[in-house]
Amino acid sequence: MKATKKLFKTEIVKRLKAQGTDEVLSEAALPAYAHKNPVIDHIFWKRLKVVANYIHQKNKKSLKVLDFGCGTGVMSYELATNSHEVVGLDLDLRPVHLLKENINYPDSITFMEGDLFDKDLEENSFDAVIALDVLEHMNDEQLRKYMGKFRSLLKDGGEVIISGPTENFLYKIGRKLAGQDFTGDYHDSEIQSIRKIVSETYEVKSLAKILPILPLFDVFVAHKKA
Repeated sequence: MKATKKLFKTEIVKRLKAQGTDEVLSEAALPAYAHKNPVIDHIFWKRLKVVANYIHQKNKKSLKVLDFGCGTGVMSYELATNSHEVVGLDLDLRPVHLLKENINYPDSITFMEGDLFDKDLEENSFDAVIALDVLEHMNDEQLRKYMGKFRSLLKDGGEVIISGPTENFLYKIGRKLAGQDFTGDYHDSEIQSIRKIVSETYEVKSLAKILPILPLFDVFVAHKKA
């Protein structure tokens, strides 16, 4: 993950200096990837490192992974450079297209733009779905709908790896300190509510809490039940 971070952070800093940011780029977390504050930098990249390490250490073979809400494609890039086949999906791939000018994404990544339900993806074909800091943008009805779709795409024994903000008081203070690009006003849910709904149809196991005492983010794995 260290090499991926260095590459993406360098290019994102260049992009933000050249053209600033807007709603689409903020939504893809470009300001967070390039934040100057070392604490914010650590917290943001830690989530990605936890997930990447989990996949790399747990699975010795090549996996097929759906990176749902892929944003800049940083996680897709990390997995693909470690021999996994990745489908990176997002409603808007402009951040990927910007970075593609200077980053050579591996051929084992297939990027798709648009809604998951509009894509002709084969059922029971994915080993894992990654949904990092994206499900909090959904209400409860939408979340159940997408978790059902993930279930249909996963192979038996497949899993969804999820992270999201706690929205506790420390998280809200951190957002204010981070700057105007980190309002969080567009969040419809928080990670504990998400976890409760996911637990209705999946077996859930914790991966990490960032930070441990007053967590700002929760990362967990949802296993597809038989």
